[in-house]
Amino acid sequence: MSHLEEISDEGLQAMSKTGTVAVLLPSTAYILRLTPPPARKMITAGIPVALGSDFNPNAYCLSMPTIMHLACVLFRMSMPEALVAATLNAAFSLGRGKTHGAIAVGRVADMVVLNTKKWEHLIYRFGCHHMVIEQVIKGGQIVFSK
Repeated sequence: MSHLEEISDEGLQAMSKTGTVAVLLPSTAYILRLTPPPARKMITAGIPVALGSDFNPNAYCLSMPTIMHLACVLFRMSMPEALVAATLNAAFSLGRGKTHGAIAVGRVADMVVLNTKKWEHLIYRFGCHHMVIEQVIKGGQIVFSK
């Protein structure tokens, strides 16, 4: 379920009972100046939160590091929460939670290799993720390398 900027407390309760994934769209909230969705309430209620880019003409952003940064700043998510929301929970929201979204034996090898001592720099270095990402691996194959 996405576009949750106006969700009620009753809606949050219903989501927490059904296991529905809340797909939050930080670039949409930012670009359209919307009230941010209550990410903290969702996480506290045990609702799985995923992050998406809402890639369309009114919220044109392909950068997941930027999405993760905006989630931390606008939605007050921690960096570990943003990482889980952009990976494992995002995969789960697409019905791929057992095959994608984590580095583990038997899962599809979609990942980035970072050139930094701390993974948090992917989020922390706003607008500079190109300086941190060394390689992109998709399906076990290197598709980008510096």
